[in-house]
Amino acid sequence: MENQIQIFVIVSSIFLGIFFLVTVYLIIKLKLNDMLLMRSEKKLKNFNVELQKKVEEKTDELVQSQKKFKALYELNKEVLENSPAGIIKLNAGDIIDYVNPEIEKILEYRTSKNKELLFQNINDVKEFRQMKIKPFLEKIKAKKKFTNETSFIPESQTQKFVEIKGVPLYEDNEQAGAVILINDITQSIIAEEKLKESYQLLQNSTEDIILAMSSTSEMRDPYTAGHQKRVAELALAIAEKMSIPDKQKEGVRFASIIHDIGKISVPSDILSKPGKITNMEYEIVKNHCKIGFDLLDKIKFPWPISQIVFQHHERIDGKGYPNGLKNGDILLEARIISVADVVEAMTSHRPYRAALGIEKALDEISQFKNVKYDTNVVDACVELFANEEFAFSS
Repeated sequence: MENQIQIFVIVSSIFLGIFFLVTVYLIIKLKLNDMLLMRSEKKLKNFNVELQKKVEEKTDELVQSQKKFKALYELNKEVLENSPAGIIKLNAGDIIDYVNPEIEKILEYRTSKNKELLFQNINDVKEFRQMKIKPFLEKIKAKKKFTNETSFIPESQTQKFVEIKGVPLYEDNEQAGAVILINDITQSIIAEEKLKESYQLLQNSTEDIILAMSSTSEMRDPYTAGHQKRVAELALAIAEKMSIPDKQKEGVRFASIIHDIGKISVPSDILSKPGKITNMEYEIVKNHCKIGFDLLDKIKFPWPISQIVFQHHERIDGKGYPNGLKNGDILLEARIISVADVVEAMTSHRPYRAALGIEKALDEISQFKNVKYDTNVVDACVELFANEEFAFSS
């Protein structure tokens, strides 16, 4: 019996020890879990604070973006609605899905009719067919910009001129339509035409004045009547052969017609003297370049007429008159006229000699090519006669 009691005490002690250890373990584990939970709660709280902060920041950014987008939208709308150019937006099928008010003015549409443009194929609109819009749209579909001037006739039946520009639109790198700008340039075209007419009228008046001046100078010298006209013919032919700019060609022509106007100051008995003139008389004749310059320099021509006339007796070796200019210092127009002047003079009758003929004249300028006369001018002149591209009028 005593042994059984001892065994029971031992077993009981073991169970009590195990129970105590389990209890301690559970208490410790519970404490650890509490600590971990508290730490997790702290982390979660910190995470929630950061998350809230980020949400507030992103919300503020979104609000600011919305404000900017709204402001940009309003600005774009303001620009489009008040643009001085007509604006049309097309979708990929050439259907009109936006027009601004300026289109109403350009096409002379009423507001209600302007709205009818929406959702129409642009190729079906009469005014755009008149503008021949289809080739422009094909350029856009080929991913090209275009600019072109064209015209159409609105309801007023008064022709309008417009400038059309177009660019393709893209969405996600895919072509999604086009934007077309239309500017009314009718007034500019009309003004340009009037300016051209005024310029032509002015040019005609200038030509009439120059021809009148030429006739005045030739009335005093019957032996050189027509000389300036024939020099002008040859000089212009040389200028065309050399392919100089049109404005320079005009200067050559008009300066040639009056290149000897300064001879009105030379006594007629010297101009028509049958024999050789004296050195003193020659100095008087030479002064016609300066007199011509003084007369013409007071007139504001579109070309340097006075300088061309002043220089037409200069020579590229510096031995001409009145200023002994050399090569590049002499205007090209003057170099052309100097060759034409020599050729015409040698092929015409003078009081002191008979005409020498075209062969001698061409020999003269060829012999002194690059000495007295510009090489390119001489070559052009010789080629004109060699190819029978030019002949003096009677």
